[in-house]
Amino acid sequence: MKTLTRRQRFWLSLSLLWAGLWGASQWWEKGLAEPNGAPDISPYGCYRVQQFRPFWLLPGSFHPHPHPDDQMPTRWLVSWERPAFFRLYDNRSGQLLGESGIYDLVNYGGPYYWGHSNAPRVSMGMIDIGPNQPDCIGDRPS
Repeated sequence: MKTLTRRQRFWLSLSLLWAGLWGASQWWEKGLAEPNGAPDISPYGCYRVQQFRPFWLLPGSFHPHPHPDDQMPTRWLVSWERPAFFRLYDNRSGQLLGESGIYDLVNYGGPYYWGHSNAPRVSMGMIDIGPNQPDCIGDRPS
């Protein structure tokens, strides 16, 4: 069995360290995020949406820039203007209903859409946040 050279061990160690940091950063960017402003309450009070700014240690250009439409490719080495993600809660019980991916609000944000019987999802612009509750489709309590 061939042993690794000193140079090969260095590059292997560096690759493993990078992979470990990348995996950890996928957790801490949302896990350590702080709320950005006050939550938004839906017009009839069924839902609460809280915006968060991701906890990034590296500059934004080192983070992938996904498109909300999964069919579109993820861009790399692109600057971010307003990175954010959202958490959707049932405002009546406080239960977490959904969480969006991290997107640039300048490119993909917009007004809130609280859902409809044909599309029972809460979104902000192109960013899907989560599902409606069965007893409050489209923010209309039953």
